[in-house]
Order: sequence, then structure tokens, then C-alpha cells
Amino acid sequence: MDETAKMKPPVEAGRQAGPGYDYLLVDVDGTLLDSSGRMSERTGRALHRAAAAGMQLVLATGRTCSSLSRITSGLGLPPFHLVASGGALALDRGGNLRHAEYMPDGLWREVSRALADEGLSVVVFSHRPPEPLLSCVQSVAGDPHFEAYLARNPPSALLERRVLPDLPGAELSHVVEVAALGRGPDFDQASRRLLARFGGRTSCHNMQLFINGEYGRITEFFAPGVSKWKSFLALCPGAAARPERVIAVGDEANDLEMVRGAGLGIAMGNAIGLLKEAADMVTADHDSDGVALALERVLDGGSFPA
Repeated sequence: MDETAKMKPPVEAGRQAGPGYDYLLVDVDGTLLDSSGRMSERTGRALHRAAAAGMQLVLATGRTCSSLSRITSGLGLPPFHLVASGGALALDRGGNLRHAEYMPDGLWREVSRALADEGLSVVVFSHRPPEPLLSCVQSVAGDPHFEAYLARNPPSALLERRVLPDLPGAELSHVVEVAALGRGPDFDQASRRLLARFGGRTSCHNMQLFINGEYGRITEFFAPGVSKWKSFLALCPGAAARPERVIAVGDEANDLEMVRGAGLGIAMGNAIGLLKEAADMVTADHDSDGVALALERVLDGGSFPA
């Protein structure tokens, strides 16, 4: 369900960027943040320099709005637009909702039941900003990776949690995502079965997720067609008319469409192989100031592959 038509007008490009780009579309985890979850001072300086040159910063993340707010509050970032929940939501710099795509009622119920039937630890996210995010689980006990995620994202003014034993039968609206978290061969095999089952009816993927110093996996399902790139273009239609004036930087499967679609698509050195193959250039990894190095090259007039 696309509610974009009900919202405020989209964001337009500002003054023309000096180095030939108007928009800087940047993933967060594994890209902007290093493996300890921090952003380097050099990366911060590069982002401010890009903003001063006229680029509009857009953070594009699989995180929820509340999760992103928690980590960005102390980073000192320039003003930014936000593509959140894997592209299901887009908000402008003022926090106004500009684009939303929700899972059809029957679809999210079917997916959540299928995940539960596989024995996976399931979470369903419902969100209609500016209302708080609603995170629904069948139990707070489950896979250790799932439990670590819940502990990392406790209830707050921005996040309400509900424990609903019959989660697929719950009365919920505005569902942006159904996800399972875990690790190990059993989780991976179940995820492959579910991705094959729902791949033609949802936007879905399985990705690495780093929590509290340990790696696990998250398997995510969204409304069909949801992507960071699509949400960004709805938020900033000037970019749809001139995608060559967009820089996109990422590292994972949910960054593939935006790296392919941007005028300059950049893969991090720690990116998955498929993203590196699709990118115009590969920069250093997230622990080696990869974002800063790429932006400095752009801003200093460096050349790139044709």
C-alpha cells in the first residue's frame, strides 16, 4: 500500500553542487559507521564538505527511524533526509513523512506465520511517522541474536514493544516489515526456503547483521517493489530526472539498486561481491575511512571510470 499521494510535496534539489552532484545517498551500517558502530572524524568532515559544496545528504538504511535516531543524535551530521526501513519509509530533513509503502494485510500475516512455522524468531514492525514505531514479537525469548537485537533496541519514547503470542492474527496496520533474526546453518536454510517462497511477492533479502560485537543474519520482507532507490526517487524527484547527479555508497544487498542507479555508484571495500561488480568504483572498507576517501576524490576533482 503506497501512501505517497497523501503526503507533502517531494523534496526538490537545492543549488547545484560544485563537483557535479546534487545528492549524496549513503548507507549507514557497514558504510558510514565502522565495525564498532562509530563514524570517524574524517568521514564527518567529508560529509560536511560535500554539504557545503551543495550536495543534499540522504541516509539510506535498513534500520527503523527510531534506531537511526538513537545512533545519529551524537554524530554531528549535516542536515539529512532519511530513507528508512529498507526503503519502506522516507522522511525529509524536518522529519515529515514523504513516502511510505506498507505490506498488504494478508501478505504480512502469511509471511509472519511462515517464519514462525519454521521456528524462527520473528519481529513485525508497524510505523506511521510521527507516531512511535511499534515492534511486535511473539516472545522476547528466542535465538540469541534476536534477543541481543531486542536488548539493543529497548522500548522508549520512539519505540513501543508488544508481545503478541498469536502475532499473525494480531490487529495491526501500517506494517512496514516482517523480519527474522538468527544465525547458523538451520537459520540459513530456513531463510533460503522462505526467500524462495516469497521472492516473487515481496521485496526480500538476507543480510549480515552486527550486534554487540558479534555477527548474525537478518532475513527481511517488505511490500513488493520496496527499495532504498525507489524511496529516494519518490523523496527527491529531481534525482529521477537526473540520476547522473547522484552519488550512492553502500555495502550490502539492499544497496544494489541504488548503486546501480546512481550516476556514481560506490561500493565499500567490505561490500558483498555482487555490489562491487555493479559499482563504478570500490573504495576502502568501513574501518579505513572508505566514505571519506571516495568523497575527497570527488570533491578534489578526481577522475572515475567511464
